Amino acid sequence: MKYGLFSDIHANLEAFEATLDALKEEQVDQYVFLGDIVGYGADPKACIARLKDLVIKKGCRYIAGNHDFAVCGRSSSEYFNGYAKEAIKWTKNQLDHADMAFLSQMKLIERLDGFTAVHATLHAPEEWGYILDIDDAYPNFKILEDQICFIGHSHKAVVFTEGEMVDWLLESNIEIQEGIRYLINIGSVGQPRDGNPKASFAIYDTRQKTVDIKRIAYDIKKAQEKILGAGLPKMLAKRLSMGM
Repeated sequence: MKYGLFSDIHANLEAFEATLDALKEEQVDQYVFLGDIVGYGADPKACIARLKDLVIKKGCRYIAGNHDFAVCGRSSSEYFNGYAKEAIKWTKNQLDHADMAFLSQMKLIERLDGFTAVHATLHAPEEWGYILDIDDAYPNFKILEDQICFIGHSHKAVVFTEGEMVDWLLESNIEIQEGIRYLINIGSVGQPRDGNPKASFAIYDTRQKTVDIKRIAYDIKKAQEKILGAGLPKMLAKRLSMGM
């Protein structure tokens, strides 16, 4: 089974479409979305429609991100920075009842073929905490029932492992080994924050027992022009070309 996993689209239709084209070329068997279809970008409605289409036609499995729940009112946006708050307010005015209903029925955790998917943390998914270091990873391993947990949220691809001890590595090609458990952040499609502006996604091959984190270029200029044209903060456009 080959899974195509992607996260943190953030209403960036150009990055989303480029990622879906790449996943089609990879001939994945199952699509898995790890949350945050909206927020920051200028195409929330189009991105929701594209995800819905993927769910209907390809059986895509999906979960909620903090921006998804903030837009539909299931989570507070009080802790968001000013740019994010402004984008949330703008996004609410772009969506209709059906869009809001789709966001509000999203689950926080999904379990699939021997792995778990969650947007933020496994031990407290509704609190939207970040897994940035070994200390953050440790409580998640304590309750992880599967060998692998895929996450998003931080917009930075990183792998945490638990064998005799909890460790971390920055690798794009991971061989899944017996006796080792993994927390794998697959990075962001629509707003990477690791200094690389290319969209990030992952391929998990259960037969080969490998996870490959891949990058794909997309039309950043077009996405930036849409953000500026929508009257959203200029910083939300600028950061796309900087990967931050």
